[in-house]
Amino acid sequence: MKSRLYYVDRLRIFAFAILLLYHSSASFLPDMNWLIHSDKTSATLSLVMDFPRAWRLALLFFVSGMGAAFTFGSASSLSFLRKRTMRLLIPLLFAMAVIVVPQVWYERMYEDGYQGSLLEFWITRYFTEGRYPKGNFTWAHMWFVAYLLVMSVICYPIFGYLVQPGNKIAAWFERTSKTGFIYFFFLLPLALNLALSPFFPKQTNALYNDGAWFAVWASWFGLGFLIARHHSALIETIISRRFVSAAIALATTVLLYRYAWMVPADQAIGSYAQNTPLFKAGIFLLAWSMILTLVGFAAHHFNRESARLSGLNRLVFPLYIVHQTVTVAALYYVLPLDLPVTVSFSIITAATILLSALFAFCVDFVPGPARILFGLSGRDSRTAAAGEPDRQLSR
Repeated sequence: MKSRLYYVDRLRIFAFAILLLYHSSASFLPDMNWLIHSDKTSATLSLVMDFPRAWRLALLFFVSGMGAAFTFGSASSLSFLRKRTMRLLIPLLFAMAVIVVPQVWYERMYEDGYQGSLLEFWITRYFTEGRYPKGNFTWAHMWFVAYLLVMSVICYPIFGYLVQPGNKIAAWFERTSKTGFIYFFFLLPLALNLALSPFFPKQTNALYNDGAWFAVWASWFGLGFLIARHHSALIETIISRRFVSAAIALATTVLLYRYAWMVPADQAIGSYAQNTPLFKAGIFLLAWSMILTLVGFAAHHFNRESARLSGLNRLVFPLYIVHQTVTVAALYYVLPLDLPVTVSFSIITAATILLSALFAFCVDFVPGPARILFGLSGRDSRTAAAGEPDRQLSR
């Protein structure tokens, strides 16, 4: 019997909710030099955010890989690539040309003392002074969308090969995933990252010089694709082992706090600033065990239909597109008030959620083809999830 996998929608919404919370905190983290950085930081908030920082992006790419599998299963090669391009490239270009501009404008005013208007900055400086950070032109948080687009193109022939009937690699993956060896798949992104790090030593989110971390994100994307393609064979195993997955995630978290996040830098096994191989192994194991935990619990407890879920899932992409611009704007106006960190963080978080949700709600009423600029389907998506294929895989 086939049914829509509503839990995947919930995981997608949850992943983006964690992202909004994390970006709202970034200005107050002492080890980050974010777009607009607060003079007041919080070591406590940093310790709290160390945990989701290890797996939030892995979850996003994993869920995106699952979404690609649903599209891939019902589309020809050209149709798959065309849909992915329309879904990702057009909103990416529009965001880079319009939505992202205020982020850089606010940053230049706050950090550099720029006094021109937004329109003046947009016309005279944004496109003409080179790439960020020395210049102004950037894809900012939309790097995630750019990476997804490139992954879709690169991975298409690989996916096409893996879904062929009788493929031995796919059959091995399914057999292995039914055993305890499923927990060792975190070694794939780890091995690729360590192999490529001598050539790409820093995480940049710039694509052209980010090979080691692109390989990590592509690994989570590919694992999401494979889990989705073999969903009917694997999901009961993942559900039955959800408490084991949670125990591994908990134990890994405790070890990371004990030996990395809560000790002096000279005694730590590594950090987000000093990504040692051992530290990477820890955060990748945590990411994979958290993914399996969340999939297991969500599939077991939250795989049910909801009208509210459909609306939230439809609007999460336009909300993502605008959220960081809202966060930076809120920081620009809140930080000069010199409030305690907890108060400022609460205001920034509330403003980001509420104003981003308002924006997404409003653009949902944009008519016709213009909807694609915001990642929405051209059809009346208030009766169907925008740009999302029906998740008709058997459980």
